[in-house]
Amino acid sequence: MRRTGPERGFSLIELVIAIVVTGIVVAGLAYFVFPVRQAADIATRAELSDIADTALQRIGRDVRLALPNSVRTTASGGAVFVEFLAVRTAGRYRAAGGGGSGGTDCPNDDPALGVPGNDQLSFDSAADSCFKTIGKLPDAASVTASDDLVLNNYGPGFAGQDAYSAGPPANRAQITSIDTSEAERDRVAFAPTTFQRTLHDSPGRRFFIVSGPVSYVCDPVLGTITRHWGYPISVAQPNTFASGSSAVIATRVSACEFDYAANVAPQVGLLTLRLTLSAPTSSGVAETVSLYHAVHVDNVP
Repeated sequence: MRRTGPERGFSLIELVIAIVVTGIVVAGLAYFVFPVRQAADIATRAELSDIADTALQRIGRDVRLALPNSVRTTASGGAVFVEFLAVRTAGRYRAAGGGGSGGTDCPNDDPALGVPGNDQLSFDSAADSCFKTIGKLPDAASVTASDDLVLNNYGPGFAGQDAYSAGPPANRAQITSIDTSEAERDRVAFAPTTFQRTLHDSPGRRFFIVSGPVSYVCDPVLGTITRHWGYPISVAQPNTFASGSSAVIATRVSACEFDYAANVAPQVGLLTLRLTLSAPTSSGVAETVSLYHAVHVDNVP
């Protein structure tokens, strides 16, 4: 068989050039692609850290405004719950009658006190329905008729001093109106009730107006932290919410712990929050971020 032309292959020089060019291309890809992937992974870590920190700060800010001795935690079905009664505003009530007022006096529901003696809180002898504050009440305009007045709350285990008690509890009454027409004090009206001096008279003459319960639910199965509010107060801490409103404040949650110690110091509680978030990186390996947050709770009633 005759050859029609010369046969050619790769010369050594051509092979060396191909190897060099391939190396340059691979090196270029490594130089440009790997930093891009690293930047994407760093962005993922930063996003997880931001989500976790925002959620923990949100919970901590809310819990710091909790009614004293109202924080409680539980767990159910792999999820953990923290609940508290959110304080709308607070102030000090009158323990003795003052001089003539510049506004409407409270009703004369305790004749022994006279007028304007009924501007103070009555105890034991009459069903009180009104008192006037010492000084102006902060954020009085935000108070609604669905809010509750609470006195001297010591929480579970204290008969007549637990705002979660059924009944309604002896130390809680529904607000009916706030009159802010006077220059130096406000008039707080509430559903008639008989407060007991030995149980409900706060040493600091403090009262709280609460807007209702708030719960944070961390569910690693769903991968979320959800805030619930606007549901009824109940004796037992709820783990389902058939009414009220809710909002998801964090996603990508893979693990969490809520722990509460009521007395780490006299009248001081400590809520500890541990939160872990996870997300896949560009390499397919899960990136995990864990944050810890501790919240001191003022339990002075």
